[in-house]
Amino acid sequence: MAKKYHLEIPKDNISKRQINKNPFGISIQREDYTKHGVSLREIKNSFKQHEFIKKDIPVISEIFLQIATVNKYSIKSQTTKLEHLGFKLVSLVPQNVSIGNFKISDKKFEEFEEKLEEYISSVDNTYKTYFSPIEKIDSIPEENKLANEIDLSSTEKYDVIINFFSGLTREEILNLEKLLNSDFKGLQLDFQFSNISNKIISVKSYLNGIEIQKLLNEFNSIKDIQVNQEYFVTTSVKGNEIKADVKIAHPSSSSAICIFDSGITTVGKIIPHLVRNRINSYLPSGTIRPQYSHGTFVASRCIFGDNLEYQISQNNLNPYCYVIDVPVFGIDYYGNIKGLNDFDLGKAITEVVESLYKEIKVYNLSLGSTLSLIDNHRTHLANILDILSKDYDVLFVVSSGNISSSLGSYPTEHFNHPNARIGSPAESLLSITVGSIAKYEYEGSLSKGNHISPFSKIGPGTDGGLKPELVTHGGNILAPYNLNPFSRIASCGLFEDGVSISYDNGTSFSSPIVSRYAQILFDYYPFANVNLIKALLIHFSEKRNVSENINFDFKFTGFGEPIIDKALYAYNSATFLYQGNLDSDNYDYIKFNIPNQFVNKNFDSKLKLKITIVYNPEVDINNFIEYSKARLSVKLVKNTNQGNKEISLSDSNTYFKQWSPILQFEKTFTRNFIDGEWFVALRLYTRGNILNTYTQDYSIIIEVIDENGIINVYDIIKNDKSLDYNSNESIDDSINYA
Repeated sequence: MAKKYHLEIPKDNISKRQINKNPFGISIQREDYTKHGVSLREIKNSFKQHEFIKKDIPVISEIFLQIATVNKYSIKSQTTKLEHLGFKLVSLVPQNVSIGNFKISDKKFEEFEEKLEEYISSVDNTYKTYFSPIEKIDSIPEENKLANEIDLSSTEKYDVIINFFSGLTREEILNLEKLLNSDFKGLQLDFQFSNISNKIISVKSYLNGIEIQKLLNEFNSIKDIQVNQEYFVTTSVKGNEIKADVKIAHPSSSSAICIFDSGITTVGKIIPHLVRNRINSYLPSGTIRPQYSHGTFVASRCIFGDNLEYQISQNNLNPYCYVIDVPVFGIDYYGNIKGLNDFDLGKAITEVVESLYKEIKVYNLSLGSTLSLIDNHRTHLANILDILSKDYDVLFVVSSGNISSSLGSYPTEHFNHPNARIGSPAESLLSITVGSIAKYEYEGSLSKGNHISPFSKIGPGTDGGLKPELVTHGGNILAPYNLNPFSRIASCGLFEDGVSISYDNGTSFSSPIVSRYAQILFDYYPFANVNLIKALLIHFSEKRNVSENINFDFKFTGFGEPIIDKALYAYNSATFLYQGNLDSDNYDYIKFNIPNQFVNKNFDSKLKLKITIVYNPEVDINNFIEYSKARLSVKLVKNTNQGNKEISLSDSNTYFKQWSPILQFEKTFTRNFIDGEWFVALRLYTRGNILNTYTQDYSIIIEVIDENGIINVYDIIKNDKSLDYNSNESIDDSINYA
C-alpha cells in the first residue's frame, strides 16, 4: 500500500486566548469564636502528644494529619483558607467529604500555634476566617491506611508493601531509609526499600499484625499498607509443527517491543533471532529458568500479528519488528510457575524503562492479578506505571485480565458480577488496557464473532473512568464455560518448542496486537509522542458489542477494535493531527478547515466531525479520589454567516468524563454553518499540589467526514494551495507497513 499520511496541523494554526478566572469561596460562621479556638487548642495539644513522639518526625520536615470541617461543608471548599494556616491538602477521604488528610511543615505548625493563640485572645478574633472551618484535628486513622485483609491482632505473617506519602525531599528520603534500616534490623526483620523517581517510596517486608501495628504507632509518614499481590500467567496448548522449509522474511522494522512476561524461547529457527536482547536478571527467587510457554506466545503475536496460521499456510512468515525479553515468571525445581510480586515487578519495570526509554517506547504487560478492583484504590504497580508513563513518555499496554469461571447466566449475570471487573495493573490511568473479542465462532461457542470474549474482564476503572480502552482478538470458548482452547476459535501463537503453533484464550493475547499496532505507528510517525499514538489507536477504532441483549457501554469493549489501516492511511476523510502544550492561563484555539463542497448545493454531502483528544496528566499517588491532577475542557467553534459561533457538544455522540485523559466527540451538521475556518478550543484545569507554571501536553485528532461518501475531503484539503497542512511526505519510506 502506498503511503498517504494524515495531515499535520501547523503551529501557525494555533492561537492563544487569555482566560478570565473568577475566584470564589464559602464563609463559615461560629457563634463564639473564642470558645471555638480554646477547643481547637485542646485538640491540637492532644494531637501533638500522640504524633510528635513518632520516630520519623525528626527526619521529615512535614507532619501528616487529618482535618475535619463542619459536616455540611466539604473540605475541598475550605482548602484555600486552610492553606493560609500552612496546611496543604494531601488526599480526600472517600467516606466523608468533610474530612481530608493534610500536611504541614514543622515551621508552619509553630506559626499555626501562634496564630491560634492570637485567634483565641484577640478582641476581634484575628484569623477567624481561616480557623472557623476547622472542626477537628487528628491523626490519620489506622483503618484509612490498612488493606482489608490485614488483622492487626493476628500473628500471621503478611507479605506487605508499606507506602509512604510522596512529596519528600531527596535528603528526607535518604534519612527515612536510614531510619527504617535501623528500625527493621533492630526488630530482626527483613525488608527492601524502594524509591521510584522520588515519588513512590515503599518498603517490602513480611510482618504479622502486631508488627504492623507497631510500625503504624511509630511512623507518622506511612500512607498505606497493602498486601503484596501476586501475578499470574497461563500455559498454552501445542498445535501442529511448522514445516521445516518455511521462509522467514527479514523484519520490516528495526524497532523493538519490550515484553515483561515468562520468557521467550531460545530454540527453533523462527523466533530466537528476533529477540534483540534478553534481560534475565529479574527471574523470581527460587526459579531455575523462564517458563517460556506464555511469553513465547505473546512475543509471537507482537512480531507476527493475529494471522500466524495464514502466514504458515503461505509458507512465508513476515515478522514486523524485534522484541526485548524480560522474564518475570519462572519454573522452580518442582515445575511450578512463580512470578514476581507487586513490589519486585515494579522495581524490575522501573529499572528496565530507565535504561531503555530513549530507544524503546512500547512495553507489553500480558499479566495481572486475579483480584478485581476496588473503587478509589490503585495498586502499587499501577502507580508505578503511571509515574513512568509520564516521566519517560513511554506506552504500557496491559491486558484487562481473565474471568476464570462462569459468574452466572451468560452474558448478563456473568458480566454484572463484581469479579468480572479488571484487576491490577489494568487500572493504570495512563496505560492502554486491552480486553478481548472473539473473531471466530463455532457451534456451541459462547460468543459471536466481533463480540466480547466471555473471559474478558471489563471496567469501569477504579475512578469510574473508561477501562479497557481497546479490544482485539484474544479467543473464544465453548459452552458452558470451557476455558480449554479449541483451535477453531482460539487465538494462535508460537509454542515454546519454537517449531510448533500453539492455541490459547486470554486478554494476554489481545494486548500484543495493540503493542504491535502502537509500534507500527511510532515507526510511521517518528515525530509522535505517546499521546498521539494513543489518540490514533483510539480514534480509528470500531465499536464492538457484548450481545444483542445488552446495550453498548464503554465499560465492556472501550472504544473498540483499532483499525490499523485507517490509522496509517488517509482515505477520503481529512484527518488533522496536532500535538500541543497548554497552560492554565490561556485557551488553545486550534484551527482547521471545512471545504466549500459541504455547503455547495451541487453536492449531496453531510458534514460529520469526529474529535479525539488524549493527554497525560500528572497523577497524585497520595490522593486516589483526585488522582488525575489535570483535565481539559473542549469547545467547538463553527463558522456561520453571522461569524464564529460556539456550539454545545453535550448532544454529540460522546465519551467525556472529567479528569479522564481521553475525550471523544462525534457530531453531524445539517444546517446553520458555512465552510472555511473552524476551531476547537481547549482549556486546562488543575487541582491538588500542582505548580501554577504547570503545562499539559496533549494530542488532538480532528476528522472531517462526508457521511454520504460523496466528497473526497482529504484530496480537496491536500490540493488547496492556500492551506499549509504537512502530509509528512519527507518521512523515510523504507518500512513496509502494509
